[in-house]
Amino acid sequence: MMRTFILFITAVFLISPAGGCTHVAREDASRISLPERNYPAGVIASSGGYRFRIPLESTHSRRSFAFTGYSQSQATAAVPEETSTVPDGTVLHVDTTWRGTVLVRGSVIVAPQATLRIEPGTIVRFSSEDAKNMPSRLVVQGRIQAVGTADKRIMMTSERPDGWGGVLLHATEKRNQLEQCSIEHASVAVGMQYSVLALKNCSLTHARVGILSRDSFVQLSGGSISGGGIGIELHDSELEARDTAISSCRQGVVAFRSSVALTSVRISGSEQFGFTADECRIRLTSSELSSNGTGARIKGGSGQISMGSFVKNRVVALHLSGARLKINRCSFSETGGDAVRFEDGQALVWDSAFSANAGYNIYNAGSDDVHAIQNWWGSSDRSGIVGKIFDRARNTGSGVVHYSPWATAKPALAP
Repeated sequence: MMRTFILFITAVFLISPAGGCTHVAREDASRISLPERNYPAGVIASSGGYRFRIPLESTHSRRSFAFTGYSQSQATAAVPEETSTVPDGTVLHVDTTWRGTVLVRGSVIVAPQATLRIEPGTIVRFSSEDAKNMPSRLVVQGRIQAVGTADKRIMMTSERPDGWGGVLLHATEKRNQLEQCSIEHASVAVGMQYSVLALKNCSLTHARVGILSRDSFVQLSGGSISGGGIGIELHDSELEARDTAISSCRQGVVAFRSSVALTSVRISGSEQFGFTADECRIRLTSSELSSNGTGARIKGGSGQISMGSFVKNRVVALHLSGARLKINRCSFSETGGDAVRFEDGQALVWDSAFSANAGYNIYNAGSDDVHAIQNWWGSSDRSGIVGKIFDRARNTGSGVVHYSPWATAKPALAP
């Protein structure tokens, strides 16, 4: 059955039967007969010996398209609510909307001038069957706006574990946004290079790396990262995270030469390290590191840890080496080994609380003196305090731990 559609076209691509591609400018309205069906993004519609690629959207209904123009700023591609398939190697040159169920058979690229919008409730499935032995992935060089709702989350997944490459932002500093999205079973759920991204209430699960950022800025608000190898990995990047949970990964957050600000973030159940940083600028506020192998290991860099809770970490709660850190109003409790281990005396600890740690409260493994005054050591008994400190009194090669004067009660602002 054929229907007649009026297509108001100012510019389209015509693809000849021989396969050549020609850009044709049209000022007049054209009446073209097309088969009666829905036309997803990038579909080829045949008429008059030519095939019209339909990459534009203005008014979309189930059986008609009305086009108002083709330009980098205005051209839009429409995707119907039914299941649609995106073939491997597809490049979205114009603004595109995905809705319903979308099957990506390989990789798709959002060109620098284009925006990909994904509507609430959309399910995007990635398959690598047609991807020439390469992982299927969504590469964003332009902009992505995937905004779901609490009751209509956006899902990005594959048909098998580790079955796709994830979302890669490549040199895009536009307003990229993922909100109320669930991304699962990717090798790298979200990868970033020289890009900017905001994630709000997103769930990243069962990925080798949840977020991998290189020379980028990432902002997290709410949401969770769980069940993978590394939750967040940063290289020369900036991370701001608030009210986010990172759990049951091999390592929670790994940062190199980066700026890291965590507020009310909970990192728990890491097999190895909850948080590890190398030459970073750090600000951890009201955050919890619990039930990890080592709570946090920080080498070099500078910053502050305040109102933090280090609970039930199995090896060491906090391990410091060459880090110029101010640590105050923190709680260190129920550690399987030492609470705080110093390799030198560049960090300062005060107004914090130590209790029920199996090893030493302070272990000074370096030759520098360590200053740890006005802390609550679980009691006011001097012999009890000294018994939980390792310094020159036990090893002549270690520096002295200055613990006096000490607090006579747990600081009110410690967790």
